[in-house]
Amino acid sequence: HYFIQSNLRIQYYSCQLVDMSVDLGWTCLVTGANRGLGYEFVRQCVMATQASGGSAFYICCCRNPAQATQLHQLIEETQNEKIQFVVMKLEVTSASDRIAVVEYCNKKLAGVGLNMLVNNAGIMPHYCSEGLETVTGKELHRTYANNFIGPTLLTKGLMDLIRVAAARNPNKTKIVSMSSKSGSIGHQRFMIGGAYDYRCSKVAINRTARNLAAEFGGEGVIALPICPGWAATDMGNRGH
Repeated sequence: HYFIQSNLRIQYYSCQLVDMSVDLGWTCLVTGANRGLGYEFVRQCVMATQASGGSAFYICCCRNPAQATQLHQLIEETQNEKIQFVVMKLEVTSASDRIAVVEYCNKKLAGVGLNMLVNNAGIMPHYCSEGLETVTGKELHRTYANNFIGPTLLTKGLMDLIRVAAARNPNKTKIVSMSSKSGSIGHQRFMIGGAYDYRCSKVAINRTARNLAAEFGGEGVIALPICPGWAATDMGNRGH
C-alpha cells in the first residue's frame, strides 16, 4: 500500500499528517503525476492555489510512487492545511489499480465530487512504427491499452463524482485528456503515414473527449483533449 488511512488522516512516506476533516476545496486527480507534463500540471496548479489563497486536494497517481522523488519534494514544500495531497499507485492498464483509485475517491470525495480529472498518463513506444509493414498487434494493443482504454475506463469509474462536482459548479468541472496533433486527421503537417500505434490511440482519445462533451456537457461537464506541443520531457525526447 502506498498510503495509509486511519482516523480520517492520511500519511504518505514523508508527507505531513493532515487533518482530512477540513474543507477539501478544489479537487483534482492527475495520472502520470510523477514526472513530465503530469508533474508540471500539478506544480502549476499548486502555485495558482497558493497565489489565490484558496484550498485544494490533489490526488496524484503514478505507476511507482516510491520513485516519485520530484513529486514528493513538491509535496513536502507546499502541503499545508489548505493544500493537501495523496499519492496513489495507478497503472492505467490495471483493473485492480483503477478500482482501488475509484473506491478511494468515492469514499473521500463523497458529496464533494471531483472538479478536474487529467488523463495524462500514456506511452509513446520507443519503436514508434514507421509504416504499415512494421505494425505489430502487440504494440497496437499495448499503446491503445495505455493511451485510450485505461483512461476511458478510469473516467467511467469517476464519472459519478465528476457529475456531483458539475452540479455544484456548472461549467467549471473538467475532464482533460492529454492528446497530440499527431492524432489530428485534418492538420496538414500530419497528413503523412507512420506511427500507427501512437497516432491512432490519440484519435481514439480525441473522439472519447468529444463523446463525453456531447453526453455530459448539458450537466455542466467540460471535456476536452489538449495538445501541449513538443515538450521538453523524457517522453518528448527533451523537446528535441
